[in-house]
Amino acid sequence: MKTRGIDDISKIKFEDDNGNIEERDWNSLSKEEKINILNTPLDNVDKSQNNIEEYLSPEEIQFLSELRKNNLTPE
Repeated sequence: MKTRGIDDISKIKFEDDNGNIEERDWNSLSKEEKINILNTPLDNVDKSQNNIEEYLSPEEIQFLSELRKNNLTPE
């Protein structure tokens, strides 16, 4: 579910017809709603929910920053 931007299946965010965001539990969703979530292309997942610190150490982040700052590549 994390690949779909969902960290907590008890708090899945849905937008209603009026544009309001509501949280719903996975177990309360219809079969169709669950399938729609699972079939959502990864390109449509909100990238802002992916926190880089979850994947890289502070040293790795610093290393990449230095490479970019000096217009270098890992090679």
